[in-house]
Amino acid sequence: MNSVILAVLLVFFTAYTYEIDDLLEEALSEAEKETSEKYYNLALKLFNDGVYRLAVENGETFLKKNNADIKKVEDIFLLLIVSYYQMKQPDKIYSLYMKYLNSPISEDTKKKAFIYTNNLLVRKKLWKKVKALRSKSAHLLEEIKPFPPLEGKYAPFEPGINIFRLREDNLIGFNSIFVSKENQTLIEIAKKLDMGYDEMKIANPHLDPFDITEGEAVFIPRKRMLPVQDFEFYTIYINLSEKRLYYPVIYDGDPYVITFPVGIGKDNTKSPIGEFKITQKKRNPEWVVPKSIREEDPSLPPVVPPGPDNPLGVRAMRLGHTEYLLHGTSKKFGIGMEVSHGCIRMYNRDVERLFEIVPKGTKVVITEKRYKIMKNHKVLIEIFELNEKDKKELLTILEEKGVKTTPHLIEFYNREKRGYATPLN
Repeated sequence: MNSVILAVLLVFFTAYTYEIDDLLEEALSEAEKETSEKYYNLALKLFNDGVYRLAVENGETFLKKNNADIKKVEDIFLLLIVSYYQMKQPDKIYSLYMKYLNSPISEDTKKKAFIYTNNLLVRKKLWKKVKALRSKSAHLLEEIKPFPPLEGKYAPFEPGINIFRLREDNLIGFNSIFVSKENQTLIEIAKKLDMGYDEMKIANPHLDPFDITEGEAVFIPRKRMLPVQDFEFYTIYINLSEKRLYYPVIYDGDPYVITFPVGIGKDNTKSPIGEFKITQKKRNPEWVVPKSIREEDPSLPPVVPPGPDNPLGVRAMRLGHTEYLLHGTSKKFGIGMEVSHGCIRMYNRDVERLFEIVPKGTKVVITEKRYKIMKNHKVLIEIFELNEKDKKELLTILEEKGVKTTPHLIEFYNREKRGYATPLN
């Protein structure tokens, strides 16, 4: 009888001990998670304040304590990469990049990390490491060919450059890497890639736009969301904040989006916001110089005839019954920038292609959204430039969508992940 009682007690105390151990392990795990969260947030805050050395210390500590939360690991990985780049530490940036190259963090973050690592090594002339880096990263450098060229009236558009298949909801495109084969400026690269200057600049915040040397890499932000989630096909959408035009179409039963960079009005002569229709289309237009512009520059004639010096370029389309036009340009720069007196400028080659497929009466919706949000199985965010009001508003919206985040993370994205769609969770 005593042996039976002892056996029962032994089982009871053993089970109780296991339960205590499980509770202790769970408590320790939660405590460790809470501690690592402090290092994560502190690293982000210090980085945003430009205190890179201390940001690195806290970021490295976080990675030692928490490698399970892959989204936070990805944030800290990029934070460390940029910090090492800013602190000019080629050995550390190379070592960290190689360590996480085959990890489950996103391809877009790996591409950004490649660019910083490559560019620091190129600047330091560490050619053996540059060669090894590119060899190991060949899959990130591959040219993306999303689909074969289209036919008919859409044949002039280039897949993956200015025409994209609609991937899901209102998401299009894939980000890529451009490696410069000569010394050049970001303006020159943007024009070659059918991109705008400002969108390239904000996606490459630590690159000198006027001193890109041979061998340096540039991030090309092509993964975008349309400015509105409930869009209509065959309506032109222009978002002034990103300086980009979108035109969703149907080809062979499938949804596609044609998109081009645009130049917009300056602060004192802003482009209009609202809904318009294309009321007039002109090939090789003459420019009837508005009175306000002639007052600024009395040397201008009342009318500038068609030709290479005509600022309207080779095509023009009027927005409603206003003086505002969607047109080409004779300028060598200015696309993707705030440069006009309110009109929407395009590269001549782009406006020619758009002109051919857009009929009179087409609706044009012009918005000014400094950020976009889309929720499906993930919450995606696309930031161009946030002011303090935007940041508070964004935090509230994300909270309503069930996404837990902090002002430090939003500011980090506002600095390092601008200009392309990226998941927040």
